[in-house]
Amino acid sequence: MDPLGAPSQFVDIDSLPAWNDYCEADQLDSHKTQVEKPQLDVRSPFPYRKDINAKIILWKGNVALLNCTAIVNTSNESLTDKNLVSESIFMHAGPDLRDELQKLKGCRTGEAKLTKGFNLAARFIIHTVGPKYKSRYRTAAESSLYSCYRNVLQLAKEQAMSSVGFCVINSVKRGYPLEDATHIALRTVRRFLEIHGETLEKVVFAVSELEQ
Repeated sequence: MDPLGAPSQFVDIDSLPAWNDYCEADQLDSHKTQVEKPQLDVRSPFPYRKDINAKIILWKGNVALLNCTAIVNTSNESLTDKNLVSESIFMHAGPDLRDELQKLKGCRTGEAKLTKGFNLAARFIIHTVGPKYKSRYRTAAESSLYSCYRNVLQLAKEQAMSSVGFCVINSVKRGYPLEDATHIALRTVRRFLEIHGETLEKVVFAVSELEQ
């Protein structure tokens, strides 16, 4: 609620269920139902960590509306890309954001740069540039996308941020296969939290219906 009593359009991440909540709900459902489910042989390289799962939130919605320390903007090297994520962030942040971006003088692929959040609920915006995907340069693209997520998290750690809201960094125009990109995102965040888990309280993945 704002001071005048109107409902806020922004979303408090503390109100969103964490990955742990889904896991516990699935366990309860499995005890209640007698319907057999097909067994899938899915072997994760990561052992189950309740403490890490409690920090992860998967949310279908607009990253620009998240009330967390920082949200992530995906853009191009000149930080002028017009995609659904960027345009929503610019709209909600206000005109001062464009002025501050000009001072950054661009951003290289895989890098992460910081601005204020201005009129957003988030205090900061971390801007990053995902790779343009070509199958013959797959290894280079994987390395660059990994760098995007790793550099965002490292910047959050250096700035003592308690929470980060990720958009899907690989935009449609850049052509990165969604499933492969998802593995990189989850794997990078998981490994970071294993080592630096005490520095972040929440990591939100905000996705659209197309990316769910």
